Amino acid sequence: MSNVRKPVQKRSIEKKEKILKAGFDLFCEKGYHKTNTIDIAKGAGVSIGALYSYFKDKKDIYVLSFEQYLNSFSKLLFEKLQGLKKPYTLSVFVENWISLYIDLYATSSKALVQLRTMMLEDREINHHFCNFENEYFLKIIEMLNEDNINSDNLFEKVYISCILVDALNREKSAFPHNSLKFDVLKSEITKTISNLLS
Repeated sequence: MSNVRKPVQKRSIEKKEKILKAGFDLFCEKGYHKTNTIDIAKGAGVSIGALYSYFKDKKDIYVLSFEQYLNSFSKLLFEKLQGLKKPYTLSVFVENWISLYIDLYATSSKALVQLRTMMLEDREINHHFCNFENEYFLKIIEMLNEDNINSDNLFEKVYISCILVDALNREKSAFPHNSLKFDVLKSEITKTISNLLS
């Protein structure tokens, strides 16, 4: 975000990272509205003045901390997908995409629920993270295109696929249904996405 100061000295970078880490932890634990900048500064071990020398307000801390969190997972996911032995079939790509996503995001349900809540409540946060998701979709499309996997309306198809993958992750990590067999659900979603993207 434009309001965030970009430090260059190592000590300043470390201080800013401590603020982001403390903010992220508090947002996940208490929620956005019950977290204030005084608590964040205390959690980071910095003065409130130091916090405001890097960030305009709590929202800036929220957006950047969640962006960093999501970026760390996305980067790892894409690195692992790009490391797949080529050539591979679409179904192999989809199987790996689903498995890696679930493995990487298995412990992130609290953070993702918090982010979804704020996206519903705050238009600016919603807009920012919708754009962030668009970049994720485009990266998946780029990887598919590299392997000559292309079809009409691919952006929309990747979007639908991401909804299915995320729903499967939520079933595994946060909202399990006793009547569902997870392995069967995973297999059906894998087939559905493979058919959709082919």
